[in-house]
Amino acid sequence: AVTIKDGEASVTNESVKFGGTIDGQTVSDLKVVAYKGYQGGVYADGAATDAVVDNAVIYCEDAGKGVGGPDTAVSARNNASLTIRNSVIDTIGKNRFCTTAEYGAKLRVYDSLIYAHGIPYGEGYAPVSGLMATPPPALEIGGNARAHCTMTNSYSYFYNSKIICEGWAALSTEGAEGFVYLEANDCDVICTKSGYGAYADPDCHDYFNRCNFDIAAMAAIIAGEGDMTFTDCDVKCGSYFALFHNVNGVPEEVGTMTVNGGSICCEKDVALVKSQNTILDLRGCEIKSGNGVLIHTILNDDPCRTIPNDHPYGNNVILTDMNVTGDCIHEDPEREMWIELHSTILNGAIKNANISIDAGSKWYATADSTVTLTEDVYVNQIDAPEGVTINAKGGAAGTYDLPSGGKLIIAE
Repeated sequence: AVTIKDGEASVTNESVKFGGTIDGQTVSDLKVVAYKGYQGGVYADGAATDAVVDNAVIYCEDAGKGVGGPDTAVSARNNASLTIRNSVIDTIGKNRFCTTAEYGAKLRVYDSLIYAHGIPYGEGYAPVSGLMATPPPALEIGGNARAHCTMTNSYSYFYNSKIICEGWAALSTEGAEGFVYLEANDCDVICTKSGYGAYADPDCHDYFNRCNFDIAAMAAIIAGEGDMTFTDCDVKCGSYFALFHNVNGVPEEVGTMTVNGGSICCEKDVALVKSQNTILDLRGCEIKSGNGVLIHTILNDDPCRTIPNDHPYGNNVILTDMNVTGDCIHEDPEREMWIELHSTILNGAIKNANISIDAGSKWYATADSTVTLTEDVYVNQIDAPEGVTINAKGGAAGTYDLPSGGKLIIAE
């Protein structure tokens, strides 16, 4: 409907524009209804572009023609800057994006509703086909449309907005080509049927501050050398909180997840790691896992998985200022797991991991466990109920009766 190219705004498709005014690079009160997949709403292009879209209602139907570009409902490209305020952006269609930022663009969204419906899918509906029409099966989700995507050296910021999808993705990333930045502040991120809240590809950096996530599947997926930080967010997930994986990547890549405060409630593992090097840094947050698993590492069943080098970084779990319940189960034979407790009480079994426990921490093993003690640990920092045995290496060899009836056996 409207193109702002190199700082000049113009109406480029009168057939889908039903209101609105243009004043310089500011587009106000725009109304767009587009029924064809090659028709978009607002397209910002070029470094001289610093555009504002205010109080728009943009509705786009039909199958999208790709990721980004002028057929997106709203997109910024080629170092353009685009700000959206007080707007509703609504799409229905396979691969029909609401917003995108690519090739060095900066997108800012304030006080708006972003909603990608996709098309019906699942039991009773024929599967859709086409390049990037559905998520890869290894992601364990369904759907056929993403609400937003940031790519290729671009920045996207969301403030006090709602980002909703029915499946696949609310906030997505694609090929960073070195760098991508995605941030949401005081937002509601919602997936209603089967999909994830946010993704971090390699070289993508995601930050979420004071957001509410209500997600049908997992809140976060991190691939390769991507990272995410959640600060004071409340997260509710129908499967995992975070899924880590590495496909067609570099063996040295490490995925990083940092959680500062807030709460996490998920039906499955808090973090599932599929053949990936990881740092999972949880600080002062409340966690509830429906299946009682805090972190679970496994071999990746994806045929495109990255094969590790001879000395992979491994999995580093850091728990700080918490009283947390959940098992740590390490079943990836290609790398090791390290668990660090800092001023934390951990209630749960640990399988095949290295553990350090500082002076302000305790571990209560709820089931038989196998660990290596990597630092000096006082026996009174470890406990287990009657019938539970902890087999350990490191520390002073011997068999110790624990206060609640369990046993700690440290091998020579």
